[in-house]
Amino acid sequence: MSNFLNKLKQGVSDAGKKAQQTVESTTLKFQVAAKEKEIEKNYTEIGRVVYRSLESQTSFAPNAEYEKYREAIVHLEQEIEELNRKIQHLQNLKECGCGKMLPADASYCPFCGQQFQTIVLQPSVVQAEKASYCPKCGEAAGASDNFCRSCGYQLSE
Repeated sequence: MSNFLNKLKQGVSDAGKKAQQTVESTTLKFQVAAKEKEIEKNYTEIGRVVYRSLESQTSFAPNAEYEKYREAIVHLEQEIEELNRKIQHLQNLKECGCGKMLPADASYCPFCGQQFQTIVLQPSVVQAEKASYCPKCGEAAGASDNFCRSCGYQLSE
């Protein structure tokens, strides 16, 4: 009975942690969306500066006028990049060079075959659909995987 209660407590604890991660991830995504809107506003302001300079028939808008908007955009893009890294960390993901998001524990990209250095992290919270297995090492593989995540063996041609 004690073992059952311990498993129940662990399950509730895990569910609470997962819920907290989801809330944190969603909050960060809202922050990213807000910063993207700020970037759009800065682009609009640059357009207004250029339009006013064309309307007044000057050759081009003064540098100082639109440079502050460009700097704001660069700063916001850096903040978005940092927020996206935090989201990836919370979701236990990493990005491959091919642009696909993978579980942080993947040794190889199942889409392009890129090998990753092994880094010990928390167990993956992302559960892939496991439709088949690698014929070389026996690791489970998703239906859309082209390469084994464990050994890099090419699963499809």
